[in-house]
Amino acid sequence: MDLWEVDQIVKDAAARGDKVVNLSHRGLTIMTGEIGKLKNVRKLSLNNNKLLVSPSELTMLPRLEELVLDNNQLTMLPSGIGGISTLLYLSVCHNPLGVLPAEIGSLSRLMQLWLVDCQLESLPAEVGFLTNLRKLSLRNNHLCALPKEFVNLTNITWLCLAKNNFRNLTLDLNSLSKLTYLDLNHNHFSEVPGSVLDLPALTILLMRGNQVWEVPDDVILDLARLTKFDLRDNQIIVKPDHWKGLEYILLGTSAPIRSPSPPPFISSSHRLITGDEHFTDDFPESHSSD
Repeated sequence: MDLWEVDQIVKDAAARGDKVVNLSHRGLTIMTGEIGKLKNVRKLSLNNNKLLVSPSELTMLPRLEELVLDNNQLTMLPSGIGGISTLLYLSVCHNPLGVLPAEIGSLSRLMQLWLVDCQLESLPAEVGFLTNLRKLSLRNNHLCALPKEFVNLTNITWLCLAKNNFRNLTLDLNSLSKLTYLDLNHNHFSEVPGSVLDLPALTILLMRGNQVWEVPDDVILDLARLTKFDLRDNQIIVKPDHWKGLEYILLGTSAPIRSPSPPPFISSSHRLITGDEHFTDDFPESHSSD
């Protein structure tokens, strides 16, 4: 699709006052400046294009709540992205970002942040300002540590750190008192991180594909509140006799699982705020497959 056609689509959407605009799968390499005229848009999809640079006009959209930029060729987030104060949901998966700008911390209303496969090696300290964040996915990056400010994310309920380079979690995580789901699959853990034992609301802990060879009984007792503890594809493969009744602990070898298609973003306050969904180990973390 050429730029003139996109211009026309955007102009028509602006004239109608559209709240949802989908410009995905258009083969776009650049974006028209007309996008800044979408003053009523709340959901904007620019995913699955060939964008090298995000349009700076995104910061001119006063009602934007959801922005999807997955599967482009972006090496940086839009300049001035911290100025999109209305943003609740941001997904930039499968882009070679390399780094996150410090201004990410200005998105104070953000509730979901998806950064799967972005070649990140570290996170800026400013992520600690995202205190309304409920869901954060950092799957398939190059992270080995979290900034100390991460403990300020006291409203987070769902966290994926799978497919990174973590060997331990050294932060005191007990301030993450609402975290119920933690995905540590496919890292380099040789034991259950002690900081995980301090998470009072945790019910699902995934540690598949690490290097764990033993889980002491006192750790099992500390994790008794779990409803799922996935230790498949580790060094420990057989349950000790006194674990036989602990069906929530999964050992052995896992079969390959094809991840489902990602669910649409639902902007209702109930879904975002309460996080009542029941998640399996790869849902909704389906922006990338295992």
